[in-house]
Amino acid sequence: MQLLIPIDGSDSSFDALRFGIEFARGFDSDLAVVHFAAERTETTDELFERARAALAEGGLDTEPELVETDIVRESGAARKVGQRIVELAEGGDYDHVVMGRATSGRLERFVVGSASEAVIEESDLPVTLIP
Repeated sequence: MQLLIPIDGSDSSFDALRFGIEFARGFDSDLAVVHFAAERTETTDELFERARAALAEGGLDTEPELVETDIVRESGAARKVGQRIVELAEGGDYDHVVMGRATSGRLERFVVGSASEAVIEESDLPVTLIP
């Protein structure tokens, strides 16, 4: 089984990462950790260090990947990132997506949408959301 775990630096995304690590270990699965950003920055490096530490603590030697995209700067970026997660998951032969669930307000979700909602709505893959 192949797991895809997108992270964005939020607590819920790191809760999802820890869950995904345990899931992968329990089912002898492979996992990929991805982060979407317009470019690699010091903040990205810090995020990856945090992810590497969680992976190492879980006994996994996996390197997080940066998906460079300008959509993170566009209006409705969260929903567009969700759509890119679906494209990546389905095009990369992943079997399951594990991700954090943003806890934004109703108005923001109505106007902009969220990445997790887009993944659930647009993917045929199983998705586990971690609050």
